[in-house]
Amino acid sequence: MTIYLLWRIFFTLPFQEGIAQVIFGILLIIAETITVFTTFELYYRKIKSDAYELELPDIALEDYPDVDVFIATHNENTELLYKTANACTYMDYPDLSKAHIYFCDDGNREEVALLAKKLHICYLGLADNKDAKSGNLNHALENTHSPLVATFDADMIPRHTFLMKTVPYFLLPYYIKEDGKRRKREEDEIDEKMKIGLIQTPQSFYNPDLFQYNLYAEKTIPNEQDFFSKEVNIMRNSSNAVAYTGSNTVISRQALEDIHGFPLKTITEDFETSIRIQKEGYITYATQEVQVAGLSTTTVASMIKQRTRWARGVIQSLQNTHAIFTPHLSIGARLTYLSAYLY
Repeated sequence: MTIYLLWRIFFTLPFQEGIAQVIFGILLIIAETITVFTTFELYYRKIKSDAYELELPDIALEDYPDVDVFIATHNENTELLYKTANACTYMDYPDLSKAHIYFCDDGNREEVALLAKKLHICYLGLADNKDAKSGNLNHALENTHSPLVATFDADMIPRHTFLMKTVPYFLLPYYIKEDGKRRKREEDEIDEKMKIGLIQTPQSFYNPDLFQYNLYAEKTIPNEQDFFSKEVNIMRNSSNAVAYTGSNTVISRQALEDIHGFPLKTITEDFETSIRIQKEGYITYATQEVQVAGLSTTTVASMIKQRTRWARGVIQSLQNTHAIFTPHLSIGARLTYLSAYLY
């Protein structure tokens, strides 16, 4: 790649063709240089991530903490909400009285409250919400108390194993592995420096995306979001730059309190939340095993709108948090965020 770029810079610029041609030639080389940088950054992250893994600990059943499960909804129909909430009620947990499930409805709709009553879960209605999803989730935080918070979008249906495959990570500072077995640490052995802030499971979808559907290739090509969710985000474990994707996640309430709740001045509150948690010294970790499935976008217009919002939001959040230049993140994390910014 280096030889190629040197060749492009010194032997291919059309100096004899005029100023406009030279300007466009330079812009093309800059674009190629950015591509080379992001490619090498990904390749390096892949090498590092192969040697980095947090092992899911086997913990005592009585040590599983309370967890609040938030299903965020704005205007989704009750049929869709039923699928998600019903699946949540079937999630495994040693003591089901410690798993508190909530509809977080900033539409403040009577039919959603009735559905919550039917499913024997809790309902948190919010009227006149001016802060979008962040306002909805912050309202839920103010009205709940568990040390862990699981977040789901309205269409994301969890497997019954979701909590059992995520919650134990938060107990890692309290357990130690000796002779192949884990035991609970004594009080003076607790690893105070190991703060688990967020566990992100992959995004997965039960309907074909636009490419799979239109190419009649549901069974032969992967969902186009798989590369980020099942490859890139996992590579970011090694630099502690995992992106919170807004759903399929368990978060430490203490971490959220340390960043004063979900951020308001961004259109991608999920991405910015993970950066702010990382800046507070918490570990964010992406797992490989799919635990949730949701709906992929089904129209070109909705896909363009979604991706435009993501692109604008990433730039906005990186600027809000100064993630590329802050001394509160490692060099590796800052390079990862620089790559995301350039992408």
